[in-house]
Amino acid sequence: MAPRRRTVLAAVSTATATAAAGCTNLLGTGADDETDGSTSADEVATAFVDDLANGRFERASERFVENERDRYGDPGRLERVWLAFETVGGAFEEVVETSVTASNRGKVVTVTLAFDRDDHDCGVIVDTESRIRNCGIADEYERPTYVDSNAFDERDVSLSVPDCSLSGTVATPTDGNGVPGIVLVHDDGPMTADTPRGATRTFADLAEGLATRGVASLRYDKRDTACEVALDEYTLDRVTVDDAAVAIERLRAVDGVDPDRIVVVGHGLGGRAAPRIAARDGDLAGVVGLAAPARPYLELTLEQLEHKATVGSHEWEDMRATYETWVDESDRVREGEYEPDEQLLGKPGAFWDSITAYDHVQTAAEVDVPFRFLQGERDFQVTVTDDLERWERELDGKSATTFETYEGLNHLFMPGKGESLAFAYAVRNNVAEEVVDDIASWIGEL
Repeated sequence: MAPRRRTVLAAVSTATATAAAGCTNLLGTGADDETDGSTSADEVATAFVDDLANGRFERASERFVENERDRYGDPGRLERVWLAFETVGGAFEEVVETSVTASNRGKVVTVTLAFDRDDHDCGVIVDTESRIRNCGIADEYERPTYVDSNAFDERDVSLSVPDCSLSGTVATPTDGNGVPGIVLVHDDGPMTADTPRGATRTFADLAEGLATRGVASLRYDKRDTACEVALDEYTLDRVTVDDAAVAIERLRAVDGVDPDRIVVVGHGLGGRAAPRIAARDGDLAGVVGLAAPARPYLELTLEQLEHKATVGSHEWEDMRATYETWVDESDRVREGEYEPDEQLLGKPGAFWDSITAYDHVQTAAEVDVPFRFLQGERDFQVTVTDDLERWERELDGKSATTFETYEGLNHLFMPGKGESLAFAYAVRNNVAEEVVDDIASWIGEL
């Protein structure tokens, strides 16, 4: 990464100082908070960031055009965006620079912010009347330093699955033959092969980091991203297990990969499904569960949303309303009062039927394969107390089953400090090197 520029915007003008009333931390000046059509887009965006940096989320909200305020400018949403920057970047220091590009909605201003651990970009859309229409995290992904691109080769592949074709990527070490291989299995929701979320790519980090360390990999687009899935067919098998089975066989056929040393690495829901994948395959060398949920999935889903609705000091009205709706819908799921094609808690009834019928813990206990469960201690979605410790209790006595926790890592196994937030998944970050090393070492001992 280029060295950080330590100069505050040269473009800070009298108009900007006027717009950024009452703040001394960012612009070093104060005045009445007034803007008009003559204020430039970068001045509006800088004044807006000044509000965020100083916790003035209500005033930041008032800068939004009225018809976008509820959706994008809610003080609760703005607080979460800012907290996400701070959890990854650390304490805010200053604005480094701005850049402005035109769009059909006005001007897109990228504000580069200096934090004590790194620089990050905030994107702000400003209309022709100096009102804000949207804002968000605008970082770009960077490959982790522990990846050596000369140590492996990557090529695109296509997985032929029933009624669909999935794009994927195979990474193989340039040196070595008969190497072990992993198939990466996605978390809940639509995902492509790299699992990009803003400026993070969990599966790209894992695949390339492991390939650097002599482990081949296959990652692929999830079915509900690449193909149409009927609601009444949206089951755990259909969107996760079936395609993972195809990917395993595809990796076994890759030149240089030892077909007897294939490991499934499942993240989130993929980790919960991994015992079923192992039972179906019958010949895996091992399973790694990354933040694998152990508690009932309905409970997990509702508690995740509750966290999103309540984190921070400002209520996010839309998130709160969604949570209240999901509380009502959860009662119907418990009672089985729904149709297979009916959406409840963001999932079709067919999914709830399939996840309820699957005893993941019992399946893991019965499968004769080594398991390794990894868990970040800052993960609000899957937790040490509610999930990892249950795996430990239920699998107590099962041979070749081990567990590891990581201080400071979130659900994506990326570092940060403070309250864990979903918005932080979009802030530029990488899977911690210690996690990649741990997986590589464990596979090497199988």
